[in-house]
Amino acid sequence: MKHSFDKKPIVILGPMESESAWLIDQLGQRQEKSIGAYTFHEGRIDGYPVVICRCYIGVVNSAAAATLAITQYDPLCVIIQGTSGAHDPDLHQGDIILGENLVELGSFYTLHRDKGQGSKIFDWTQPGAEINVNKSIDRVKTLHSDSRILNIADSVPYADGIVRRGTIGAADIWNRELDMIAHLRRTLGTDCEEMEGFGVAQVCAQMKVPCADIRVISNSEWHSQEEFNEKYGEQCQMFVLQVIRRLIAEQTLM
Repeated sequence: MKHSFDKKPIVILGPMESESAWLIDQLGQRQEKSIGAYTFHEGRIDGYPVVICRCYIGVVNSAAAATLAITQYDPLCVIIQGTSGAHDPDLHQGDIILGENLVELGSFYTLHRDKGQGSKIFDWTQPGAEINVNKSIDRVKTLHSDSRILNIADSVPYADGIVRRGTIGAADIWNRELDMIAHLRRTLGTDCEEMEGFGVAQVCAQMKVPCADIRVISNSEWHSQEEFNEKYGEQCQMFVLQVIRRLIAEQTLM
């Protein structure tokens, strides 16, 4: 542990500037610490230590930021938050999904096909991620946000859409083909997709740090008028700020 806080801080990760800048501005007594490409903004919310990092887009970036945050700050928990694209046709821009289940969308196993036989992507299977917990190495297809954090998030008022628990998929992929989106929803139960959450959850699981993924719907291929709009990144941060404040006030996880 290398921080000088009096308590274990809450760490918040946001991939893009539009998914992190507003929360950074809410920090009191703010200081910056740069480690390689990553800048960690140290400060306080309601007197409690909080560290916020723009982790950049992608599974590798977010996993690296989470690893650095855990080794540098020994955090109380890590929350990855930001925008996502809808897989559930009933979801719309502004709705929030709490990642009760987190699945990987970018790891596949294909059966042998001879030259000239083409590819059948819907026949691909997903082996899961290799995770080492307590020196037991397993293949895991689904990870989970910490239930205590989700219980707090369930109680936060939100007027700009629905809030519900669901399944969030993550990979370095932006799916815009409706048949593929429907296939992922049918086979994995995904409600939305993004590019960071599973990597952060995998690191946190192996390092035994509570983690949660909270996402706002910023776009949906099911609804042609709902193209990506980065303003929803700030909307998600506003919601997450209320989650943080309730975690602090109720001393959940402490």
